[in-house]
Amino acid sequence: MSREIPLAPQHLPVLGHMARLMTGAPWDVMEGWLRERGPTLRFKIPGATYIASSDPEVVRHVLLANADNYVKDIRSMAPFLGLLGNGLLTSDGPLWKRQRATLAKAFRIDALRNVADVTRRAVDRSSAALDEHARRDEVVDVGALFRRLTLQVIAEATLSMTPEESDEVLPRLYEPLVAEANRRVWLPFRAHLPLPARFHYDRSLRELDIFLTAKIDHRWRQRQAEPGRRPVDMLDMLLVSLEGDPWTPATATLVSDEIKTMLFAGHDTSSAMLTWTLHTLTRHPESLAQLRAAADEAFVGDAMPDYETLKRLEYAGACLKEALRIYNIVPIVTRKAVAPDRFGDYPVPAGCLVMLHLQALHRDPNQWPEPDAFRPERFLGDAAGQAWRWLPFVNGPRSCVGQHFSLLEAKIVLSLLTQRFDFTPEPGNRDARHRFNVPVGPAGKIGVRVRRRG
Repeated sequence: MSREIPLAPQHLPVLGHMARLMTGAPWDVMEGWLRERGPTLRFKIPGATYIASSDPEVVRHVLLANADNYVKDIRSMAPFLGLLGNGLLTSDGPLWKRQRATLAKAFRIDALRNVADVTRRAVDRSSAALDEHARRDEVVDVGALFRRLTLQVIAEATLSMTPEESDEVLPRLYEPLVAEANRRVWLPFRAHLPLPARFHYDRSLRELDIFLTAKIDHRWRQRQAEPGRRPVDMLDMLLVSLEGDPWTPATATLVSDEIKTMLFAGHDTSSAMLTWTLHTLTRHPESLAQLRAAADEAFVGDAMPDYETLKRLEYAGACLKEALRIYNIVPIVTRKAVAPDRFGDYPVPAGCLVMLHLQALHRDPNQWPEPDAFRPERFLGDAAGQAWRWLPFVNGPRSCVGQHFSLLEAKIVLSLLTQRFDFTPEPGNRDARHRFNVPVGPAGKIGVRVRRRG
């Protein structure tokens, strides 16, 4: 017999649960509800009812067992459509399947081998900047450091952009776009008001589209004129997949949307992951010492380790994964049911919005003993396989296609920087996370002072 899914507490007439959700970080509020009445419940906001769940069996059902029945919730992604277009993160159906196959090739092993060299060069440039900060005894904004570094990596890996071009163009265009898109998630009327931020957003988006379209068109013409001379980057791999197809404005737009998706997803999540990991390592000297010892074994002199050695930077990977579990830079994933379904005894009607609460799953003491403790060993050896309990890159057919890129890049960055520098955290650093932005970064700056190690 079917049972009605429990209703979250603090429901109000007309407003539903919206008033409570706006009093803090919404995913934190939901996590509290799930602790109290979960692991599966429903909540309401004006115009929509959601089922929220942190049950690993429900998560597995939605993302894998019956994945075809659960499509992306475009409503929740609407503020990011201008920034992402019809790229992999926003598309569904046949278009998504084609894009997924194409991008899987772009992120294949030979591309990842190239990323290691790109990342090393970016770390060398950041190290020179850190040396200057050390000389002046200046506080370093860790988030800004990693945003610039990861933008340089993804810009060179996707478009063969120089670091100077990346620094001049991308932060200026991307940061206001991402900030305004996040505001519109919770205040969608901002897109229709004559606010200065709206005009800045529209102008930045036009400039970004013009810039990327010009890059793509130039590369396409270059390929036709000199097929033997071309950069080996992800744009080239995308264009290879389109050989034989007519080159039209619609094709150029589709490629541009994929590049925009790579640039956004390839730096924002990586920089947040690195920021949180370094932040927590500065407070766990025993973990930092173990990470450095592993880095000293892998990186000797100026020689770059081979790809297999880089893949095996296991302790750095464990630190990154544990930080992702604790800080949850992507706290929720939302899907929409195409046809009726069931979660055990609970009916799921067609059209229902299902919110998979990854943060609550990652912090569930039944799944992770002492969930607030930073323990990288959870991800080492026999404990490394976490199946459906650890999902920062999602899982199943719609798992993040760039997760291996992101983790490899982050392992190299973290290993090299901690090998080269001592980081002393500022007393004001806090664990507080941004209330609304996704990926979820710190609410304030994470500051450190640096000193070159022996």
